[in-house]
Amino acid sequence: MLPLDGVNGGGFRIGDLTIRPIPVVPADLPATAARKVAALKRASLVLVEKNERLVGFVDERALAAAVDAAPIAAAAKPFAACLRPGMSVAQARALCILAGAPALPVIAGGFVLGAVARDDIERAGRGNIIR
Repeated sequence: MLPLDGVNGGGFRIGDLTIRPIPVVPADLPATAARKVAALKRASLVLVEKNERLVGFVDERALAAAVDAAPIAAAAKPFAACLRPGMSVAQARALCILAGAPALPVIAGGFVLGAVARDDIERAGRGNIIR
């Protein structure tokens, strides 16, 4: 099997990469507190929930730019861009570029599995996958 063949010989898929857990924060949490949660969990994304429903996510750039006292929901993006475990690395890379995101959530069957960092996607595209 060649390095770019992936685990099953069909090319690397998102499910072959490390999927990291994502912390969930309440929509009304101040951005400064959400930054602390992300730092403590070493997460490049946080999910935002309101009334027990996920309403979006905030990536590290949006988190850094958010006004300290503003509710984190003000910086949240809807789940317009997300990855699926069966998605190819090339498709995921294109979606990350389009979304301008350093990481994107991975969703399967209505469940958020975690997130994959663009750096991991780039490494897998070069055949350097670490799991």
